[in-house]
Amino acid sequence: MATLHKEYTSFNSTVSLNKNKKDSLIKSRNSLKDKIKKYFKEEKADELQPKFWEQGSFAMNTTVNPIPVKDDEDNTHLKYDLDYGIYFIEKEDEDNKKNIDTWHNWIYNSVENHTDNPPVRKTTCVRVIFIDGHHIDLPIYYKENDDIELAHRSKGWIESDPKEFLQWFNEKAKENQQLRKIVRYLKAWKNYRETKNSNLKFPSGFAFTILAVNNFSSNDRDDIAFKETVENINKTLDSNFECLRPTTPTGEDVFEDFSETRKNDFLIALDGLVKDCQNAFEEKNFKTASEYLQKHFGDRFPKGKNETEEDKNKRLSSALGATLASKPYAE
Repeated sequence: MATLHKEYTSFNSTVSLNKNKKDSLIKSRNSLKDKIKKYFKEEKADELQPKFWEQGSFAMNTTVNPIPVKDDEDNTHLKYDLDYGIYFIEKEDEDNKKNIDTWHNWIYNSVENHTDNPPVRKTTCVRVIFIDGHHIDLPIYYKENDDIELAHRSKGWIESDPKEFLQWFNEKAKENQQLRKIVRYLKAWKNYRETKNSNLKFPSGFAFTILAVNNFSSNDRDDIAFKETVENINKTLDSNFECLRPTTPTGEDVFEDFSETRKNDFLIALDGLVKDCQNAFEEKNFKTASEYLQKHFGDRFPKGKNETEEDKNKRLSSALGATLASKPYAE
């Protein structure tokens, strides 16, 4: 059986954000923060002033480098997705809550003309798209005492506490840092499959994070840990296709809006991933084993050597023997 832990480790390095990219995204995020604060200070000085909190995959250190895509003019884009929560905290003994459209309009106006692309009004946030393709989502929250609500343009004010989810995940990952890598592998799989087939719409990174935590199987080898985790996810969803939010609003099924087609497409893709993880595990040749996984990760997943474990041991033994023969005496 071919051991692909080394290939998974290399893959993790490829898809993980390096320091320069993290610093660049933080700089981009902070420039938005400064602009919004300036707008409220100058234009809405008598209103609640915004507070900011990083959330989502960037805060959890599970963001992956996206596969570059071309636009109609052959420009390359890297579609990093960041979430940056904006909080308005109610003053004591005052009701400062505004109409949801008012909040959204204010945030929209505050970031207008920040980039060449106009901001996008989403139901849950205002999205700012940068020239290189990355975007920053700005969800709006209102905090009253310990209650936090998201300004949802179609559903109204809804309970939501991304800080709580971040804390929940970080506590789980603190027990075993391999969990972060498993989440990255799942997101990299999603990125490759959706890039290759634009008709596919896999679950969100948020959903994959929940599924990874609930079905995580640790192992000293990443190839086994990932194989067993996706097997567990497959069994869980075959039994009951749901993904329950573990934090506020607790128990919400994030798969609730999945169409039957989307559900079936995902389960078929997941079943294929499970089978090829098993094929790779049983395969003796490193190159062949890695090719099973490249079907799901693309060529960012490194190709193994065209040899078996036995071939590798013979090669290393021969190299060691040659070294000893060239140095017969101890120095």
